[in-house]
Amino acid sequence: MTILLLLVCAAVLVAADGVRTGLSLPALLLYGAKATPLILDRGETWRLITANLLHKDVLHLAFNAFAIWNVGGALERAVRPADYLALIIVTALGTTVFSALGSDSISLGASGIAFGVLGASAAFGWRRGVRGSLRAHFGLRIVPWLLALFAAGLGSQGVDNWGHAGGLITGVALGLFLTPRSWPGEGAARRLAAATGAVLGIVALGILASPGLPALGSLREGPLNMEVRMPLGWRKAGTGPDRISYTNGLASSWRSSATLYAGTPCHPKVACACAKIVRGVIEDDVWRLADAGAFRELRLGEEHVSRGGIALEGKLIGVDGEVQVSALCLLRDTAPVALVVLQTPPGAAKLVQRITTSLTWPGRPPPSLEAGAGR
Repeated sequence: MTILLLLVCAAVLVAADGVRTGLSLPALLLYGAKATPLILDRGETWRLITANLLHKDVLHLAFNAFAIWNVGGALERAVRPADYLALIIVTALGTTVFSALGSDSISLGASGIAFGVLGASAAFGWRRGVRGSLRAHFGLRIVPWLLALFAAGLGSQGVDNWGHAGGLITGVALGLFLTPRSWPGEGAARRLAAATGAVLGIVALGILASPGLPALGSLREGPLNMEVRMPLGWRKAGTGPDRISYTNGLASSWRSSATLYAGTPCHPKVACACAKIVRGVIEDDVWRLADAGAFRELRLGEEHVSRGGIALEGKLIGVDGEVQVSALCLLRDTAPVALVVLQTPPGAAKLVQRITTSLTWPGRPPPSLEAGAGR
């Protein structure tokens, strides 16, 4: 199983064409790297598994393979096969779950599994008192090596220490229950079934939750004393006296953003036209948030009455691609307010409605009373 794990990691690297030059950021996201915004925004919980099999380049894979081969191979020979497979699954999940909770950075690689195997070997050897030719690979003897590797990660940039900690903690916890190969296999089979069930449950959770995503977080500041709920994990991307923007922090076609704009008083039938306001906001500077290259064209459809205001859809076209535009306009007294969402995947229209519903300012009436605003 150790050999199979490493062969799968190598096959993924070859399939992603990362052997010669390494993988770019878009390629990493395409082939399953852990990206917390994509898990929270789209329900792509399968990344919690695939991220462990993906590596940036050959050197990255070689370093992780060295640790897994030297320690995992010995552990596989000492415990029940079902226990070893359960360990790989659980430490893979522990790595990415801890990473997703502790950091929103993009991460990948089997280093969390390597720390999990090291932790499990230490715990298993300590509890079972391993003897024989393999004893040097187990118990407290490997703790100094384990601590040295973890400390090296703490002192290095670009290392997912949250993931390392997650793999290590889950590995140590499961290592206390691993069954020696000569023992009956009932307990190991139950642990493998539980680990498999956890994987299926996490993937199913993402599929079931995706229609209601992105999940909105707490209220955040907007222009002119307004407050609005933005998706969890999104960060502030730009601000000004009349606008504020948030984005999921990703690049290229994975980027999503939302901009809240507060204009000056205008004539409802002319200057307050939603299409005119949205076009001005996007062409001014918001087009840069799409990360689709230099601006080429903005195509907006017809305005239509929507819950809470006037809505419209369209496309922003750049030299490197295009993104979906969804906007909703309403009035604050006699001044227009517009929310503009730029998003590559479908669902931006639904997202702009949900965000607008959370929009508040002193004295704002309920959204249901604003259905005709914006004309």
